[in-house]
Amino acid sequence: MDRESYYRRFGWKKSPFIKSTSMDIPIVERGQEYAEVHECIGGWDRIMVVTAPIGYGKTTFMNQLIKNPPEGIKNLVPFSSYEPVEAVMNKINDRFPSVLDRVFPPKIDRASFGERLNKKLGRNKILLVFDEAQDYDLELFKWLRMMNDRVDNLFMMFLGLQKLEDIITSESSFRDRKSKSISLRPFAPEDLKEMVRKRIRWVGGSNIEPFTEGGLERLCSSANSVPRLLLDNGQRVIEEAAKKSMMVVDSDYVESILGTTQSINNLSESPESGGSIHVEKTGYIDFMRELSPTQRDIINLMLETESISISELSEKLKKDIRSIGSLIRKLRGLNKEEVQRKPNVPYPIVVRSGKDTRLGRLQYVYSLSDNARRLLSKK
Repeated sequence: MDRESYYRRFGWKKSPFIKSTSMDIPIVERGQEYAEVHECIGGWDRIMVVTAPIGYGKTTFMNQLIKNPPEGIKNLVPFSSYEPVEAVMNKINDRFPSVLDRVFPPKIDRASFGERLNKKLGRNKILLVFDEAQDYDLELFKWLRMMNDRVDNLFMMFLGLQKLEDIITSESSFRDRKSKSISLRPFAPEDLKEMVRKRIRWVGGSNIEPFTEGGLERLCSSANSVPRLLLDNGQRVIEEAAKKSMMVVDSDYVESILGTTQSINNLSESPESGGSIHVEKTGYIDFMRELSPTQRDIINLMLETESISISELSEKLKKDIRSIGSLIRKLRGLNKEEVQRKPNVPYPIVVRSGKDTRLGRLQYVYSLSDNARRLLSKK
């Protein structure tokens, strides 16, 4: 049976295991970590660093904060891509529209922005939330340190992998201002079960079919408390069940699928790699098949080098530099329509990693994201 027909048998509009950061996807909220953030804001801890391994739900936690800002926060501004300083200023500025600003847009410069924001806030608090912060340019961290000193009611949260703590520490002026470190805890099995139940209802299902209680329990236990791994395993089980028209997915069937074709067995932090994520695989997560041929060529070149510029890519691939620039933007996850069309692609695949002299001039250079390199490390 094809997947679409299989989904309809249970009233599903689509798979409940799709990967997406869309705000309409139901989530299991993190009560303890949310309470920690609330306590930090009440206690005036103005810079918070939230870390977790890959797949633990950092973006989902950010969405929880967006939907329900902590008490005392008048404005919350999230950042999910890698904007330069000016783009961050513009996004903050958009939260404070006024008639005069529309008719006579003020000239925004880095030096005066903090003073201007401080006046606009008055006694109100603002929280800036930066997702995947380990991939941001140091230039942004330095500017935010200046903002921290000039804006009285500014709170900042940085979400990222464990190495984010090292990045913050390396910028001494920022390290001295960091207030609080928070680690996202592993989800309990019951939390993951609730996540599946909510997602099945979200796509139109009325109960947990085709899973039995035992099948659902076995699926959730296979995820080792990692939400992203739960989605990977759930999608694999459902795809195999559709091929065989399995109307009942029990614990034995889940075991039979994950025991032979599970794409990720274990997700853990590797101390030897300085806090990077180590993944044991039995197969290859082939998100590349959803990309264009030239996008795949770009990624293959990046696998061979630490960083590369757009002009170097253009020269090596014999492609127009503007076309390569557009594809890099898509691979960075900055094209929202592209991201929505390809929910199984783990954006951002490419991140901007700084500036370097290439082909005789100073240029931005790009690298594979930690997550993409991890997924592609074993084919």
